[in-house]
Amino acid sequence: MNSDNLNKWLSLGANIGVVIGLLLVAFQIRQDAELTKAQLFSESTDSRREWNQAMMGNEPMKVVTKSIERPHELTLEELQIMDMYLLAAVNEIRRLELFKNAGLQADADVENLEVFYFGSNFAIAWYQEYRDDEVKGTAADERISGVDPDWVISYFDRVLGRLDEESGQTLSRDKEVEE
Repeated sequence: MNSDNLNKWLSLGANIGVVIGLLLVAFQIRQDAELTKAQLFSESTDSRREWNQAMMGNEPMKVVTKSIERPHELTLEELQIMDMYLLAAVNEIRRLELFKNAGLQADADVENLEVFYFGSNFAIAWYQEYRDDEVKGTAADERISGVDPDWVISYFDRVLGRLDEESGQTLSRDKEVEE
C-alpha cells in the first residue's frame, strides 16, 4: 500500500509539473508574440522614419518653429512637412509604448515625450484632426490630448528666464536684438 500511495503522489506531482510546464510554455509563446509584434512595428516605423526624413528636407526645425510662432503663415509645403514630422512623432510614441508594454526597456521616457512634439497649438490641432479609432483611448492618446498647447513656448520662456543679466549669459539672438 505504501508504494501504491507513493506512486499516486509521484504521479500527481508529475502531472502538476506538466501543467506548470505547459503554462510556462504558453506564457513564453505569448511573450514571444508581443516581442515579434513590437519588432515588426519597429522595423516598419524605421523605414517610414527614413522616408519621412527624406520628405522633410534638411531643416525641418525651421518649419516646426514657424508652426509654433506663426502657424497661419505656413505654406502648403510647410504644412506637409509638419504633417510628416507629427506623424513620425505619433509613430515613435506608439513604437516606444509597444516596447514598454512588451517589457522591453524603451530608449526614451514615453510619458514625457509628448510635450516636446505636441506642446503647441498647431500640433494639438493637427492631432485632433489626425486621431483615429486605433489611437483613441490609448494611454498615449490620453497623454497627448492632455498636453498644454503653450508648453513649448512656456518651457523656453522659463529657460530664457534663467539667462538673467547677473549670469552674463545671453543667446546669440538676444545679442542681435541689442545691437
